[in-house]
Amino acid sequence: MVRVVITGAAGRMGRENVAVFSKDEDIRIVGAVELSGAKQIGMDAGVVAGTEAIGVNISSDLAEVIAGSDVIVDFTNPESSLRTIGTAAGHKKSVVVGTTGFSQEQLAAIRQYSEKIPILLSPNMSQGVNILFHLVEKAAQLFTKDYNVEIVEIHHNLKKDAPSGTALRFGQLISEARGSKIEDIGVFGRHGVTGKRTDNEIGIMALRLGDTIGDHTIIFGGPGERIEFTHRSSGRKNYSTGALRAVKFLADKQNGLFGMEDVLGIGSL
Repeated sequence: MVRVVITGAAGRMGRENVAVFSKDEDIRIVGAVELSGAKQIGMDAGVVAGTEAIGVNISSDLAEVIAGSDVIVDFTNPESSLRTIGTAAGHKKSVVVGTTGFSQEQLAAIRQYSEKIPILLSPNMSQGVNILFHLVEKAAQLFTKDYNVEIVEIHHNLKKDAPSGTALRFGQLISEARGSKIEDIGVFGRHGVTGKRTDNEIGIMALRLGDTIGDHTIIFGGPGERIEFTHRSSGRKNYSTGALRAVKFLADKQNGLFGMEDVLGIGSL
């Protein structure tokens, strides 16, 4: 039995995580946390998630509930996630992080924390997206530089960071497969007289529309043909089921920084 604390328990992903995790016989939710002042403080996390009561009330202080846990699950924001990781490191607990938008400095701090505790960090917990990461990376290795690459992502109008962490990850994998870095060849939107497209650049376009959960399309365009890889999320359950697998993977680890490719065994393919 893996004992789990879910942070951001009243948020969109927090509620989905509570609903999915509470149905798994190998998982026991022992804590749920929200920001101080949230109206859901003191309420049963299962009820807030729209399922039956689970006997765990939402708290405003992770330190109050962390002692009896094995793994903390955090889908919040970069600043909150770093606080969660810091608290977890102080209590020697594992952390699964599905937050995006980290700065390079914040990522460096996470790498330091991972020397003390196990951390699984992924810009996207979807099993389908992570398999697509692998397929797109292989495609980038096989297509010559005659094939231009563009990435288009669509998310709901409440998403705060752009482009998405998932789109950036696709860009990183493709650029590295071609011997470059996305920081050097990425073009994030175009406007005005941009001139001829360079052979190496990777365009990444971010769209924000209504309640779109998350769509990503990677396009390889070459002489006489266009190849498209697309993943569309119709709900958030796929992220939670991926996070569930991540929790079980991380439960017996001592320290280290992991990704969903480790959970799925993609790195050995």
